[in-house]
Amino acid sequence: MIVLSEVYHTVEGRYVDSVLLMQISREVEKMEGVQKAGAMVATPENISFFRIAGFNPPPGVGANSILLAVDAVTGPAADAAIGKMLGMIESGTSGAGRRYRLDELPSQMSAEDYPVMLISTPGQYVRDIALGALDIGANLHIFSSNVPLEQELEIKRRGRDRGLLVMGPDCGTSIIDGHGIGFANKLSPGNDVGVIGSSGTGIQELTVQLDAAGLRVSYAIGTGSNDLTPEVGGITTEQAIAMLRGRCSSIAIVCKKPDPALQKSIIARIQDLPSAFISLGSSESGVHGRTGVSGIIDEAVAHISRELGKGHPLAEKAVEAASPGQGRRLLKGYFVGGSLCYQAQAILHREGIKVFSNSPLSPEYSAGGEFRDRNVCIDTGAEEYVAGRPHPMIDPVSRNSFLVRDSGRADVRVILFDVVLGFGSSPDPLDGLQGLEKGPVAVASICGTAQDSQGIESVRRQLEQKGVVVFRSASRAAAYAAAVMKVE
Repeated sequence: MIVLSEVYHTVEGRYVDSVLLMQISREVEKMEGVQKAGAMVATPENISFFRIAGFNPPPGVGANSILLAVDAVTGPAADAAIGKMLGMIESGTSGAGRRYRLDELPSQMSAEDYPVMLISTPGQYVRDIALGALDIGANLHIFSSNVPLEQELEIKRRGRDRGLLVMGPDCGTSIIDGHGIGFANKLSPGNDVGVIGSSGTGIQELTVQLDAAGLRVSYAIGTGSNDLTPEVGGITTEQAIAMLRGRCSSIAIVCKKPDPALQKSIIARIQDLPSAFISLGSSESGVHGRTGVSGIIDEAVAHISRELGKGHPLAEKAVEAASPGQGRRLLKGYFVGGSLCYQAQAILHREGIKVFSNSPLSPEYSAGGEFRDRNVCIDTGAEEYVAGRPHPMIDPVSRNSFLVRDSGRADVRVILFDVVLGFGSSPDPLDGLQGLEKGPVAVASICGTAQDSQGIESVRRQLEQKGVVVFRSASRAAAYAAAVMKVE
């Protein structure tokens, strides 16, 4: 019998990014004699995660402290692991090259540059950093969420007044002249289509489908999730339209729940161009001038291809809907992307499959806290799942554990999920899927290109070896899931 040595240490008065803390945990667990390790900000939610992992955190640790925890086979091994954690925190926060003050940055920029500052701090610190960066002439990509709406409006107005673009807050993805910022895929460069989007995975799925159709994208402007609300008034969207008109042959906009008046005015601004307006989850479909309006990304890609007279249809072989056997009645969808979760709900509802969600199409389909006996599509990247933890695109185990758990249930008919590749995403997006069982019909889409570092064909093969039915687009996967649910 091995008696483990359990050691804890707290770090006070420091801010350390949750991604770095996750990487530290993973690296330390590779040390000889270490059974498990954890490093997280000691919020109440994270203390509960420590307990779930088998730790017994000491009482009285403050919510602003960083808690380090190690289980090792000997005391010296545990102490060595804690020492390595502390060293990695120090080098990770202060040893990565030269550090600049904001007022030094103008000397680093030339007239030919398009300077973009990426801000990824807790929301309460964003305002002062953002306004200072705008004052020195930098465009902004604000990855941070939970920025008060009145501060977002102030920042965006300041940017507009200075002729600078404010992408975000809550902006997961942008592409500037072929260079991805945040989560983005490796695309074939070109200016066939300029993309504007209020959601990160919506932009990724749209740009990937355009690329697969032979339409080239070098610009995708993330606006943040609040931009098309009446309060913000589409400030970044309007600036992005003006910017892309001079660079791209067509424009595609993807969003969720836009203000109807803003949607109407924006369509009026782009309908002279080959273009598309995609309101994910919407049942609206039609053409205004040269603008195709749809709730489905694939339909918008086909419309732009026709308008440009370029590209090719995205053929996918027909797959007969499988029958999972008697007694299986539930659909369980778990997504790393909120946009793809939203689109899946719309497709399933359209096919008569009612699903509940933590990001529902309408309030009556809210999943609530207990949804064991309901059909669901859950956004595992939502705040309630990532508070104090890395996003599931960065650490896929958190999402994949839901898939493994529900694959073992005798009443689950379909497991539906997305796999998102590209910059920023985990090098192994299938980490944690080792225990996936083959009772339910598992259905997945892969959002990625052949140029992404994770290797799209390798990911496809691994999924298929696990018995997963794999599609090239999220909408096709959702439609197949609906067909399986209806098989007698």
